[in-house]
Amino acid sequence: GVPAEGILLGTVTDDVPSLGKYGIQKVHQVKNESLNVLDPQIYIRIIATLAESAQAAVIVFSHNSSGKAIAPGLSARLKAGLVTGAIALPDTSGNGFLVRKNVFSGKAFATVSIKTPVKIISLNPNSYPVTTGEGRAELVLESVNPESSRVKLKSVNKASGEIPLTEADRKS
Repeated sequence: GVPAEGILLGTVTDDVPSLGKYGIQKVHQVKNESLNVLDPQIYIRIIATLAESAQAAVIVFSHNSSGKAIAPGLSARLKAGLVTGAIALPDTSGNGFLVRKNVFSGKAFATVSIKTPVKIISLNPNSYPVTTGEGRAELVLESVNPESSRVKLKSVNKASGEIPLTEADRKS
């Protein structure tokens, strides 16, 4: 393995260092209220700046609505290879960087090789088990100043009732 670092955008006040129990060693946070609402263009600029300064070789997103909005633009900006909808972490045991994903509506699998210096994957939700351990992540406050957003939040409507199946944990 390589060290795992995370990026947090917005004014999250949770216990960020507790992310260390999931293997994250360092969390780079850009605290700015304007980042509490997803604006893919601004997020792409900030993540690209932080990834370049950290010399990140691999960037992993969740294959959710945010990851689908950010990963392609970030890939273009960084000239990085991108595999979306991965079902496992990459295989780096040989001479490559091989990512497995579903194809044909999940009826078959493809193994995709990324050969660019910077690699981006978006991992399907619930495709990789979450494991916890010990540790605390170092919190690094970054001084990246976001541009003003063209996205304006007018209201928030939260779903209530049943959990959507795509976000539900599988029970045995």
